[in-house]
Formats: sequence, structure tokens, C-alpha cells
Amino acid sequence: MLLNIFFDNMNSTLELVLIGAFIFAVYWFVLRRYNTLGLRMLFLCVLLFAGCCTWLYKDEKDLAHTISKGEEHVATILSKSVSGKNKDNTVEISFTAKDGRLINIATSKYVSQQEWEKFEVGKPLSILYVPDSQQTYVQQSIMRFKSDKIYLYFFAGFWVVLGIVLYLWLRKYKVGVDERGNEWLEREDGTVFFDERRSSAMRIAKHGNIVSKLLQTFGK
Repeated sequence: MLLNIFFDNMNSTLELVLIGAFIFAVYWFVLRRYNTLGLRMLFLCVLLFAGCCTWLYKDEKDLAHTISKGEEHVATILSKSVSGKNKDNTVEISFTAKDGRLINIATSKYVSQQEWEKFEVGKPLSILYVPDSQQTYVQQSIMRFKSDKIYLYFFAGFWVVLGIVLYLWLRKYKVGVDERGNEWLEREDGTVFFDERRSSAMRIAKHGNIVSKLLQTFGK
């Protein structure tokens, strides 16, 4: 219930502010004090895991709404094509909604290549139509996607496992940083390697990457 209220009132600007505040707080209170490379990699992987979980939660919510509110109809296939920059497997269909309206619409979401190849013009096709969003889905495609989502949960869990492995492997390496933000790594015996202070190319590349990320973020 609380998660629903939180995500329903979330917008992109607030989302960026909260993410930025969280990352800064973790850096300021944790990573500055416990500056091991392993901990930093664990934190990065946990962020990726949290991002995957957030996306999965939103998608699961949309999928549940589609299945519960969707009207089942038998449509007629008018045409099929591969369209858009992403080469979407698109099928154009026609059906009569429960309110009597004749609807001609094209849909491509969740349609796989194998499913698309079996579509035949003029043949019937079972679909789900959601009146409040006016979106249409091929029924077999959306149900197949629902069962295949288990692999997305495996992908999310992969980041946690990877983070733990990297933490155990790299926990003895320390990350040093000077007042200019240049970083280096120290082995357990105190020897320094991967030192940005000794490479102007690495510093320029790092600063350029930071500027690029800022422009991408605030350009949204």
C-alpha cells in the first residue's frame, strides 16, 4: 500500500533528487570512512539491483492492471509488419469493443519473432483490450511474457551475487583520494597502483565523463 502511494506520486525530477541524496549520504557517511574497493563495488551492484527491482515493481504493477482490467476479444488480423527503429514485430488488428465501437489498432508490445511469424492476415487472434488506457495486447504474447519474467528476477539477483563476490575479492584494496578528486588504489602492504595523479589522460577522461553525465542528467 505504501509503495503504491510512493510510486504513484513519483515524478522524474523527484526521482533524480532522491537518488542523488541517497548516493551522497552513503558516500559521506559510509564510503569516506570505509574506503575499500570491495565495498564500493558492492554498493554499485546494490544500486543496480535496486534499479532492477524498481523497474520490475512498476512493470509488475502495469502487467497486473492489464490482465485484471483487460477485455478479452477475438480480433481479425489486417496486416503485419516490422516497424520502427527497434524493428518491432507489429500486427494490425480489428475488433469490436464491448461498447460497440469498431477498433482498428496496431500493437507490437511483447510480441516475439516466433509469434509474429505465425500470424496470418485474415485469421482470428485473441487479444486483451484495456479500455482506460486504450491499449491492446496479443493475449498469447502477454501471457508468455508474464511466465518469462522469472528470468528478469534472476538478472536482478545476479547483481547482488556479483557484488558479494567483488566485495570478498577486493575488500583488502583501499581507495585513496586527494583534494582535487584524483583517486588511486592501495594494496594491503601499502603499495600504490592505478594512480590517476600520474596520468593526465586519465584525469581528463574522468572529468569529461563527469561533465557528460551531468549534461545527460539535467538535460532530462
